[in-house]
Amino acid sequence: MFRKKASSIDRRTFVGGAFAGLTSLGLHAEIPKPASGSIPMREFGKTGVKVTIIGQAGARLNMCRTREAAGKIVRHAYELGINYFDCAHAYWNGHSEEAYGDVIPGFRKEIFLTTKTTQRTRSGAESDLHASLTALRTEYLDLWQIHDVRTRDDIAAIFAPGGCIEAFEAAKKAGKCRFIGFTGHHDPEIHNEMLKRYDKWDSTLMPLHAADTAYLSFERNTLPHAVERGIGIQAI
Repeated sequence: MFRKKASSIDRRTFVGGAFAGLTSLGLHAEIPKPASGSIPMREFGKTGVKVTIIGQAGARLNMCRTREAAGKIVRHAYELGINYFDCAHAYWNGHSEEAYGDVIPGFRKEIFLTTKTTQRTRSGAESDLHASLTALRTEYLDLWQIHDVRTRDDIAAIFAPGGCIEAFEAAKKAGKCRFIGFTGHHDPEIHNEMLKRYDKWDSTLMPLHAADTAYLSFERNTLPHAVERGIGIQAI
């Protein structure tokens, strides 16, 4: 969504803020005018996959109150042409993944499916992955992400012996996920450290919005590093 090598979206308010924040970079000039009724697509980093510049988020499906109602939202997003579907095992105590699993098997191969884990150990992450695949009713994820990385203690745990990065590497090698990434919402320097510690990330997710430059700016401090690396970038 930011350039031809960075696209998609996660949750929270996005459209006005993210594009407003990017006008100073001049990246909007690369976006062609879409045909009426279509959703523009971008290449997702170096993955070779094209995803819609907006996606279906799983974090607020709890507002639907029932899995049936949530499933209808997910199906409608697909019918509108969205192919990027975001979720996390922690959302709605696991029910968001179940709502996805109720409807996506019929069009699984036509979408880019993501989910996340907040676990920091290999065993915990592997347990979450098994639960996620079961709930989503799929044999693999397109993108699996280490979720909500906030502190240097998080980073130390992730890369320690027995840390969750081991589960991510094993899952990718086994074909249980095609790509791996991480997310965060609090401190751009933590993102920068994650980028420095590991050179095999396929994606990252960060806040990008109109107020971003006023405090701990991800746009100024982290976005350029992620763009330079050529990884897929998701904007909250």
